[in-house]
Amino acid sequence: MERALLLEKTEEGSVLKYRNIELPNLSDGEVRIRVSYTGINYKDRLAVDASSKVVRKYPMVPGIDFSGVVEDSKSRDFAVGDQVFVTGYGYGTDQPGGYQETVIVKQEHLMRLPEEMSLKDVMIYGTAGFTAALSVDAIEKALGSLDGKRVLVTGGSGGVSSHGVLILCALGAEVTVASRTLENEEYLESLGAREVILFDSLLEKRRALSVEKWDGVLDTTGGEALGNILTEVKYGGIVCASGNLSGIRFESTVFPFILRGITLKGIDSVMVDHAMRNEIFRKLATTWSSVGLERMLKKVISFKELHEELLQSSVGVGRVLVDMSM
Repeated sequence: MERALLLEKTEEGSVLKYRNIELPNLSDGEVRIRVSYTGINYKDRLAVDASSKVVRKYPMVPGIDFSGVVEDSKSRDFAVGDQVFVTGYGYGTDQPGGYQETVIVKQEHLMRLPEEMSLKDVMIYGTAGFTAALSVDAIEKALGSLDGKRVLVTGGSGGVSSHGVLILCALGAEVTVASRTLENEEYLESLGAREVILFDSLLEKRRALSVEKWDGVLDTTGGEALGNILTEVKYGGIVCASGNLSGIRFESTVFPFILRGITLKGIDSVMVDHAMRNEIFRKLATTWSSVGLERMLKKVISFKELHEELLQSSVGVGRVLVDMSM
């Protein structure tokens, strides 16, 4: 029997409780992971709200990302004792995730921990850091060296945007962050941001082509602001869209695309292929690494504290990490 934080369906919605669960046998190609670290993501908070419909079947163990050590294996690629991690692929929403002492993982979903990283480091990045890194990768491939390039990041102190600022600044970009409030300006500047502006300024009406400001954009908000941002991207620039916190619709014209040759690229972190995952985490472990990574941490909690923390409505600044050994 193992301990898990289980989400169960009720007539009123859902209920989250600690349960003892049976350990199923492994099938061919599966690996059992003893979880070392997991974290609280935006999607994890949505998962415990039945009205969000993020969870597609019950009962479910939330936790969309986790790291740990292989405890048992029926895979030729992974052996007992290997340090590994998982992000995406529907863990925590479609299949049991990281909020349990051990997790069964399909071998094709498992990532080997880079030598330069710890199990804690890779979970500080987690899904948010991976999503941000995918955007930075697309921006770098479109623009070449980011040294001195002006990049706009939307989303304020959110997980994806904060990681985006940290990585972009490590690569020499001049980063402006759009935030709903200036309360977290000091935090964002500590990550390397040159400037923090109010997000509402991006909602002001623009011409079909406005003054060129941004070489690249890491957008986590979508909505009306995205349409306005497109009008300010420099010739040959790129906008990477990975979120919809401000809405799913925006208006635009063809002018930024046919007169300035800009690119609007969608970013998804759930079903990214294995080769790209390896490429991104290799960069995060080496050329993109930052001494400021620990600044991303809000706090580290124990597994027994997870239930209360997960149900809190206030997300706050920084990553909440769960140390399963505490």
